[in-house]
Amino acid sequence: MEWEHIDGHHQRAKVIGGWLVKAFEDVTHGDCGPYGNEKGSGWDWRVAMAFVPDPNHDWVIGEPAE
Repeated sequence: MEWEHIDGHHQRAKVIGGWLVKAFEDVTHGDCGPYGNEKGSGWDWRVAMAFVPDPNHDWVIGEPAE
């Protein structure tokens, strides 16, 4: 599967019937409660994925949707 960059936090991959879109960001936490380290902070990645129907793969990056 080939991922194409949409912007700094999103990628897409062409699949049958449309696109698989991945959104991700790194998140820091100032206070993790009982699960934080000695300084009470932490870090993690948050990733979400969605299917966007587009049978003809008409979506062109950089062009506004109609």
